[in-house]
Amino acid sequence: MSTLDPQKLRQELLLKQGMNQQLDKLVRQANTTVALLKNNSRMEESQLRNLLNVAIESRSVEVVINFIRYQIARSGSAWGTGPKDFGHQVITDIRHTVKTYAEQAVQYVTKNIKAAATDEALHAEAYVRLMQLYLGYLQRAFYYGKKTGDFQALAEVINAQ
Repeated sequence: MSTLDPQKLRQELLLKQGMNQQLDKLVRQANTTVALLKNNSRMEESQLRNLLNVAIESRSVEVVINFIRYQIARSGSAWGTGPKDFGHQVITDIRHTVKTYAEQAVQYVTKNIKAAATDEALHAEAYVRLMQLYLGYLQRAFYYGKKTGDFQALAEVINAQ
């Protein structure tokens, strides 16, 4: 029987709290990116579901980005091939925005546990979990836009404060 490390449990709880503080911003970013698909009828629900599945199964940012690049090459009409198109924007969101939110979540941990040395594993865990959440919100926003045909309504969440 193993004993639970109270310091580790506290760190995990604080990380969860720190990540929860990023959720509204994460949803807004997902909506902003999905809005790029407003004139794109070729993107399908299954493509984003497959992307989320890759993120969940691999738990690797690089594997997810590799998968997106594969999808861009395979189905450029759905993902877009330009640097400002949907596929490349998702990569940019993951590489920059989601990473920044993960860093903010880890800062929350270090602020509340003064003796905590934030190791690479904590950063990696926050980054992967927030990436998975981002992709889930991306999928939900797309589902709404595709089913209702109202990608413009996503702006309500984008502009929310």
